[in-house]
Amino acid sequence: MFLAAILFVPIAREVYVDYCAWFALGPGGIPHNFVGYVTQWLLSWIAVKNPRSITSLYFPNRTDLDKEGFLEGDLPEREGTRPKIATYVAPHRQLTDKSTAELEKSLDSAIRKIAEDNNSTIEIKPSALEGGNSPALSILESVYTESHLHVPRAPREVFHIHAGEGSAHGVYSWTDAVMIIEKGWGEMHGLSGQALGLPHSYLMIYAPRNAEEVKVVSMLARAAARYGLEGKHVS
Repeated sequence: MFLAAILFVPIAREVYVDYCAWFALGPGGIPHNFVGYVTQWLLSWIAVKNPRSITSLYFPNRTDLDKEGFLEGDLPEREGTRPKIATYVAPHRQLTDKSTAELEKSLDSAIRKIAEDNNSTIEIKPSALEGGNSPALSILESVYTESHLHVPRAPREVFHIHAGEGSAHGVYSWTDAVMIIEKGWGEMHGLSGQALGLPHSYLMIYAPRNAEEVKVVSMLARAAARYGLEGKHVS
């Protein structure tokens, strides 16, 4: 009993420190409490081992739609190194190279303008995947079909921003997902293709570091919307 107590104390302390680090990331798509922490810990055992490798992106049930690209023009290479991402599978957060408040505001405005300019097909809604804490581009129910990859818990949601850092998540065609990872603009979610109904091509998009990168991330948001609309025009 005494030996068990000696072993328990350092383990409990390590768990507590790790829990505090997880909690500090803020709310996301799972309960922001110890239940959520344990849930994500259990899910981490089946997480994608290398989310920045396109070999992890392979899935056999690609449709003709997934073989198409929906990016507008050439996607440039992202300069510099990739940011550090938290090791927890949920919430999936970026730790370094976050957007400034000004850049995040610019990105938010750009996303809202996409919905405004395409209001017959797209709307802005609180992200169901982020517990309502972030704005999301969603396909209007009147034009939505389920023949493309989507997240069952929020099938019409195609792209959302993480408030407070500027990173985002989006669902892409396989072709675009490969391009985004190869060019350094994002990576797979730890549970993409593994759990919670997240498709393989559910990607994190890194936070923009300057005004030019806001334009690129906006382009990536439109690509996600075009995929969700199965190729319909998105201005």
